[in-house]
Amino acid sequence: MKRRERESSTIISSPGVHAIMNRSEENEREIARLKSYDPNFSKVLFLDFVSSIYNKFYTWYGTKDFKNLSPFFSNTEIQSSIHLLNKRIVNEIVIGSIKISEINNLETVTGISVDIEANYTINIQDKKTRYEVVERWYFNRKAGVLSSEPEKMRKLSCPNCGAPGNFTDNGECQSCGTLINKGEMQWFVKKHKILKQEVFITKGLAHYEQERGTNLPTIFQPNFSEISARFAQKHNFDWNSWRLNFSSNIATNYFLKIYAAWSTNKLEDVRNLLSDRIYESFMFWINTYKKAGVTNKLEEIKISNIQAVRIDIDKYYESITVRIFASALDYVEDSSGNIEGGSKNNARFFSEYWTFIRRNGVEKDTYNLSTCPNCGAPADKMGQAGICEYCNTKISNGDFSWVLAIITQDEVYAG
Repeated sequence: MKRRERESSTIISSPGVHAIMNRSEENEREIARLKSYDPNFSKVLFLDFVSSIYNKFYTWYGTKDFKNLSPFFSNTEIQSSIHLLNKRIVNEIVIGSIKISEINNLETVTGISVDIEANYTINIQDKKTRYEVVERWYFNRKAGVLSSEPEKMRKLSCPNCGAPGNFTDNGECQSCGTLINKGEMQWFVKKHKILKQEVFITKGLAHYEQERGTNLPTIFQPNFSEISARFAQKHNFDWNSWRLNFSSNIATNYFLKIYAAWSTNKLEDVRNLLSDRIYESFMFWINTYKKAGVTNKLEEIKISNIQAVRIDIDKYYESITVRIFASALDYVEDSSGNIEGGSKNNARFFSEYWTFIRRNGVEKDTYNLSTCPNCGAPADKMGQAGICEYCNTKISNGDFSWVLAIITQDEVYAG
């Protein structure tokens, strides 16, 4: 969470607002160009695909299961893993943020660079060390290839038959026998590099610093007024009325309920409101605080303003990003109630960019936040996978209503 700056931070100094907006506009143009060749392209699904690839890469790194990623990685990356077989184990992988840094639409190849902030534990000869990293991954695909539907993208399945990934060393699907040439049917990782790596330090969990981004200008999507008008026309509603309703019934209610669950270490109460990636990140930090014998609490939360700043629509999903300005009593206390950091008396002012997603065609904006949006049963048995045990339906992918997908701190938000 942003209110506590660890002594060792992985955040790379960001450029000025104008430079960020120029880069965002360039990426917007390239995404639009990509969609002209591939109308199935979904930024939401692509980043889910990246998340799956990243997790599987490190989970299977140096193990015999790594062969099941053979269609999705260059030979150089695969050989690197084989070289470390049984020498290096990576686990406890937590992704903090994933963002597209550059898109190149070339005549024969489409390339997308993605920056990933994460932390994980490396075990070498029974010695465990946890690192926080910033990595850049380069994805390539043959120009003109159509993106797969959500089910195939999320499960890293065979891009030909859709069967769960089970490949030979040379990338042949063991279900349909198709040889999956890299980039011919799906994205593959040409290379990746570590931009920054530091030993993860938790001794600063109760350390607070001055907010750095609260007073920065809000970054709006280029042509946001036109895009919001098209969004309203698509759903046949008045934009301003809908925006106010979304701010109060979704953004505000989610914000208050999620941070209440955070403060009491009861994230299961809001599992139905969170995407898988953000749930995993939250749980990592909650467990880190628990191991340190402290709890981070936010009380008397007050929201002063909510600004809608971005809308994305593709074939499968739509998303909306809002900047939320708030204040709270934000402090860290130990098991005896002693204050280790922050203040129980003076409010701390901050802002964050929250991105919500839902499946295209879903018109439902609000529902009882304590129930499953599919069957209406109490949302008390969602489990870590976000599957309702009453109706056996996965809730955390936005198929039934809005779910919170991303929280970005104001000092690093790039549009």
